[in-house]
Amino acid sequence: MYKLFTKHGQLFAFGIALLVIVLFLVQVLGGIDGFNGLAKEDRGSTTIFDMGLQLTIGLLIICAVVAVLFGIYQMVTNPKAAIKGIAALVILGVLFFALYSSSEAETTGIVGNAAEEFKVSDGSSKIISAGLKSTLILAGLAAAAFVVSEVRNFFK
Repeated sequence: MYKLFTKHGQLFAFGIALLVIVLFLVQVLGGIDGFNGLAKEDRGSTTIFDMGLQLTIGLLIICAVVAVLFGIYQMVTNPKAAIKGIAALVILGVLFFALYSSSEAETTGIVGNAAEEFKVSDGSSKIISAGLKSTLILAGLAAAAFVVSEVRNFFK
């Protein structure tokens, strides 16, 4: 099975995508006259586009599940090589937990007003704050690593 997907995996993926596109176009083009005949305010209630959206969401879910299962399979079959990935996940988890623990819920200013307007709880506010801070830290580290590697390559 692995050799089959290695050799023809992209062909299968493009074929399934083409099938989804063709099915979607057949449904849309078959009902476009009825859709155009609707008043503008009634067009939002049509189901002409539902099949294409449902098939796309289904393919996205299948791909996510397969990617996770493949990652787990690779980790189980080759644990020595997975140590770096596991260590990176642990470091990310520790970083996020540290930022979550040190974050405070915003209650004043424009952020506090927005949190109150959208009914964001204190816990959710801390998660959002930790996520933003960790994203900025990781982006800064990535930029610094890029600059350092380019300077190092310049002198080689």
